[in-house]
Amino acid sequence: MALIRFENVNFTYPGAENKALDNINIEINDGDFVLICGPSGCGKTTLIKQLLPEICPYGHREGRIVYYGLAHNPDVYDGQNKGCDLDELSPRDLARTFGFVGQNPQNQMVTDKVWHELAFGMENIGTSQEIMERRIAEICEFFGMQSWLNKDVASLSGGEMQMVHLAAVMVMEPRVLILDEPTGQLDPLAARNFLDMLARINQELGTTIILVEHHLEEAYAMADMVVAMDEASVKCVGNPRDVAGELGFRAGLPSALIIAKSVLDGAGEKMPVNLIDDLPLNVAEGQKWLRRLFHERTSRSTHEMVAHTADRQDDVSIDQIQTWDVVLKTQELCFAYDEGKAVLQDCSFSIFRGEIFTLLGGNGTGKSTLLKLLSTTLKPAYGTIEVLGRKLGGFKDSIQLKRKGDKTPLGYEGMVLLPQDPMALFTEITVWDELKEVLDGLPYSFDEKNGLIAGMLEQIRLTGYEKRHPYDLSGGQQQMLAIGKLLLLKPRIILMDEPTKGLDYDRKIALGHMIAELASEGISFLIVSHDIEFAARFAHRCGLMHDGRIVAVDRAKSFFAGNSFFTTAANRMARRYFPEAILPEEVIELCKKELVE
Repeated sequence: MALIRFENVNFTYPGAENKALDNINIEINDGDFVLICGPSGCGKTTLIKQLLPEICPYGHREGRIVYYGLAHNPDVYDGQNKGCDLDELSPRDLARTFGFVGQNPQNQMVTDKVWHELAFGMENIGTSQEIMERRIAEICEFFGMQSWLNKDVASLSGGEMQMVHLAAVMVMEPRVLILDEPTGQLDPLAARNFLDMLARINQELGTTIILVEHHLEEAYAMADMVVAMDEASVKCVGNPRDVAGELGFRAGLPSALIIAKSVLDGAGEKMPVNLIDDLPLNVAEGQKWLRRLFHERTSRSTHEMVAHTADRQDDVSIDQIQTWDVVLKTQELCFAYDEGKAVLQDCSFSIFRGEIFTLLGGNGTGKSTLLKLLSTTLKPAYGTIEVLGRKLGGFKDSIQLKRKGDKTPLGYEGMVLLPQDPMALFTEITVWDELKEVLDGLPYSFDEKNGLIAGMLEQIRLTGYEKRHPYDLSGGQQQMLAIGKLLLLKPRIILMDEPTKGLDYDRKIALGHMIAELASEGISFLIVSHDIEFAARFAHRCGLMHDGRIVAVDRAKSFFAGNSFFTTAANRMARRYFPEAILPEEVIELCKKELVE
């Protein structure tokens, strides 16, 4: 039964030449789990915000959004349930109908204690004390967060914060739960737990879920309906397998699906029908598919079958890396907030000239704190930092971007930081002015500045967005704008905190190639990330952070092949046959070789 229908919906931002939504026609059924995917900037977030008047962007909308869920209301129900315009719903009905969870859990918290966060929404609509206590008790049991109730929100990890925010939304008993890349800042295990909870909410409570997501490895198989968008319009709608077929099984879809389809395409007509008709959508299905493919036989060691892929960084040995010049070094770094438990303890590592070093680990293990120490936002309690051959110890050497009277240090001379929230770098009202602001005061002529800005816009794929306000860009476009702003400073070391957050697959690959090219020119990168696939494809070395220390460092292939949880979906799917393969294309090539032999 239809619950929401978009009828010929168009939306245009003020001053924009092109539509942000172009003739959208979608029908969402009651109880569906709907996944909306597509490239950065294609209109996904703009689409879901049409259902949320309190955060709907300013602009011109045409068309109709019909809601069919108020059959109990005689003012909008005529006996035939023709539905009503969404604009006709009262603020109270909207609050009861739609719940929203965004990407950044820190920005969504409004109180200091977990129990107050859960009660806040109900207090605002005048819920009685008895009902509030009962609902909080129920939601705590459902989410398994009984022991969290009296905790300070600030003491929670990112995954816990996002789970608390989800619980605070669900305690309002919404009929429709809308989520905009909710796992973007969560580590792989926390993201999996969060998505598992969404599945429970959908299956056990019957809540309709509308999820916008770029990372499709886990979410894709969960959906009843996939809406694939591109260039402000809906490209195709249907169940996950049908949509994958229409999209051509392109990169960016789940690894199991890409691997299976590619192997089948290379094997011709020799494959059994059940392998063709039952393509896997997740790791578990992928493992079963491979077992059927190989008839349970054990593969030869991949030491004998090494796959090469052009998209991956050439493997380098640890010995070779250690002959490069050290550009960043820490020794025994220690730090604690307000004399509490140490967030960093004896943290020591080195980064080399032209190296891409990716640091992974769970939420709350100290990764972002380490970046703050390196960029001078915080000062270590103990230990030393050396950058480009000199010990550092203060703000006097830091690069300062103009902040309209409030200058924020972005790093020492020759080293800059891309923060997790790109909007922290934005001070101007257009994309062009944001890039121009970096160059103000630098010894370039007017024409040289314009040339540098135009070149950077092309490099970060924002040509045509020069007049757009930075806040009106998609999350991925904001990330690219922030990166472009820092690149104009021509740094020698770039620190990045979750740089692929909000980026679609194509933009991630483009960013990775950009980083690889800059690394080949001698620029070094320290990247803090939860994006395992990105790290596996582009990093020279990877480190795992746990309990304030970097407990393991190895070249990327060895690092991921040796992990059980912090590894790629392709490796988890195929490790019983090809334990050293970490990328889908490596598994595909090895499968084809094994079948031939």
